[in-house]
Amino acid sequence: MKSGINCYLLFVNQCTKLFVLFLLLFILPFLSVKAQVKVKFNGMVKDMATQKPIPYATVNLLKNDVAKSIVFSSHSDDNGRFTINADTGTYILSIVFFGYTSLTNNCKFYHRMPADTKLFLMKPSINQLEQINITGQKALISQDKDKLVYNVDQDPSAKSENLTDIFRKIPMLSVDGEGNIQLNGQANYKVLLNGRETAMFALNVKDALRGFPGAVVSKIEVITAPSAKYDAEGIGGLINIITKKAVLGYNGYLSAYYSNINYQSSSNFSVQSGKFAMTGTYFLSGNYNNKSQITSETTPLQPTAYQKRFLEGARITNRFSNNGLLETSYSIDSLQTIVAYANIGGGNNKSRLDQNITTTFASTAIQYDLFDQNIRNNFPSFGIGSDFIKKFKGSPDKELSFRFNGQFSKNDGLNNSLMNTASSDLFRQNESNSKNREYTVQTDFIQPFTKSMKLETGVKFVFRNAKANYLSLSKTDENLPFEPDYFNSDNFAYKQQVYSGYGSLSFTLKKLNFRTGIRLENTSVNGNFFSSDTEVRQNYTALIPDFSANTKLGKNYTVVLSYTKRLQRPYINTLNPFVNNNDPLNISYGNPDLSAQTIHTLSFQNRLLKGANFITFGLSTSYSGNMIIQYTTFNELNGVSTTQYGNVGKNREASALLTLSTSLRKISGGINSTLRYNKIENTIISSQQEQGFSWQVALYFNYKVVKSFSISGNGGIDKPAYSLINTFNTFPFYQINFGYKFFNEKLSATINFNKFFNKWRTNRSFTEDANFKIQSTTTSPFRVTYVGFTYNFGKLKENLSKKRGVNNDDLINN
Repeated sequence: MKSGINCYLLFVNQCTKLFVLFLLLFILPFLSVKAQVKVKFNGMVKDMATQKPIPYATVNLLKNDVAKSIVFSSHSDDNGRFTINADTGTYILSIVFFGYTSLTNNCKFYHRMPADTKLFLMKPSINQLEQINITGQKALISQDKDKLVYNVDQDPSAKSENLTDIFRKIPMLSVDGEGNIQLNGQANYKVLLNGRETAMFALNVKDALRGFPGAVVSKIEVITAPSAKYDAEGIGGLINIITKKAVLGYNGYLSAYYSNINYQSSSNFSVQSGKFAMTGTYFLSGNYNNKSQITSETTPLQPTAYQKRFLEGARITNRFSNNGLLETSYSIDSLQTIVAYANIGGGNNKSRLDQNITTTFASTAIQYDLFDQNIRNNFPSFGIGSDFIKKFKGSPDKELSFRFNGQFSKNDGLNNSLMNTASSDLFRQNESNSKNREYTVQTDFIQPFTKSMKLETGVKFVFRNAKANYLSLSKTDENLPFEPDYFNSDNFAYKQQVYSGYGSLSFTLKKLNFRTGIRLENTSVNGNFFSSDTEVRQNYTALIPDFSANTKLGKNYTVVLSYTKRLQRPYINTLNPFVNNNDPLNISYGNPDLSAQTIHTLSFQNRLLKGANFITFGLSTSYSGNMIIQYTTFNELNGVSTTQYGNVGKNREASALLTLSTSLRKISGGINSTLRYNKIENTIISSQQEQGFSWQVALYFNYKVVKSFSISGNGGIDKPAYSLINTFNTFPFYQINFGYKFFNEKLSATINFNKFFNKWRTNRSFTEDANFKIQSTTTSPFRVTYVGFTYNFGKLKENLSKKRGVNNDDLINN
């Protein structure tokens, strides 16, 4: 205890020193500024032909030197007027607005200069358009420092797809037949929305991604080797979803699609006027009476209780989820912006499982049983937050930010089951009610020293608080009341506090670019399972180093080498010792003694970008010696299969990535491929280990037949990485999409044929060791045909996100 307190005090002391250093870095630039005479300059922008004022034109004041750095940036108001406050000196005044020829004037600001308004006339461009449709063609897949970027707005079929569908086309992401997603072969990763954590992805990632519309997404960033600026959490890495932002004026869309197995609808509205911008999105999705056939066969290799147990039946599921997002921003001036945001959502899952159980014995007759389950989950959530970002005059790369975020969620579950055997009936009712709260406070500071050297530093505090009640009831006669099972009922309270600070330095030596940093995170855990009198007390400090180096070997060829260490803290459900015993011979529970898992990753990438052609070849290797794994043991005496968690996994992995994309006049496409070899083993049960190759190969294309009609599609094959349980078979996927645009491209219609060769798909998984073997199958609807419509409205003008002092499109910018 004393050593833990000393560790904590040492950490607080280090954070205090870091904060003092941060204050010095922030204050000293102001103390060193020489006294200058401020001058006010008034101007007005008008159309040369019509003499009408031009509102929201971009006005930049640049130093009249070699660097031409911006010292002041603003926009004209509704009447075309603008005011510049600057020090005396010689400058270059630049005025830009879409549809007009740019103006550039040399000007001198001097003491007591006239305060009258100077008129600037802009000449309309020859090819001026009433609306902006396409301002440039980006590659579908690109690399940005340590990120792989999938530009969703360049994918024609994405408007009618959800994120789960889109993820199938992104390198380093794999999606199995059940919609489970892995990043770089890992099931543990963190999903961010515009660089922030949200309650939407904290509770049920799979459902949230399955309902999130691609129409609202601008790009998706996949980050497998994050810098010290990022939280250390997320073994596989980070997925950052960047949504589309407000444009000058207003715009939005309404979208809906309907298929033979599911439905989805979404709406979006964005408005920006002067310094104020707001974007709102609401979407819902679900399915209806989806029926799947499932089997599970358990075979003891040393049979005593029984020789074989075979479950066969049908599962009918209904799912509904909805989420609303609202973000507002206000530019206090050209250098300061405040952002406020909120999200609210939730939904429910309902499923019914009816199974016949056939149990074979060595010396007695075959036993036939029935097992029925009704499962319901409700998961409402909401979140709020605010960001303040400040830029600095004369130093566009210098930035100070403060952020606050709060997440609040619930999960209420009910599981009713009936086990009907030849000798007796067993009715069970398991109820669980949980509440989760999470608060985050952080500040970050970027200090450029020279053009080739930059320091980033910051501190962050995360406070998590969870409470749960779970009650297990049972009876043996349908007419009797339920009786509590006190051995499997409990109340749970859990608090986790994470204190972190980081420093990251990037610099250039000749043609070599380096980034190195370190992050210190202290985690304190205080949990209590009251009824079972089980306590969870943890306090540990993690040092997270990272390193990256890149250089250009030619005009278009870049190589990148990086190393990072990541960790994964156990989730609340993995800590919960509650026993799911609806099927008495197949039980599962969590482990309150779990600690954080760590993983080390080394990667090397080659990138070639020439015109519209982009090629990436990469190699990476990773190792984790204390992996949190879910594993199954079998009791030969009573025939019970027990699934539990532990820090007992060891995983070694090596992978190769190859990505090619190209674009011609009317057709574009490419291929994404990943080949992976991993060996995973249970360190306490030597017979439990799996190893082998897995892969993902995906091809995609888009053919623009005419201006308003296009054909796109994708297809490939996916084999998920090996795990100790539920190692899946190869999964093929393919689809073709026909899209047509009406009414000056305001209305888009699409029809999509998905997996049209097979009506059903059987997904197989297996678990095996020296004592038992479990083989499972799930046969679910495979052929999907849907029709979708998207209607765009509003007046689209020039996007201001790049002109403000702050770029809010991506809060994670390294």
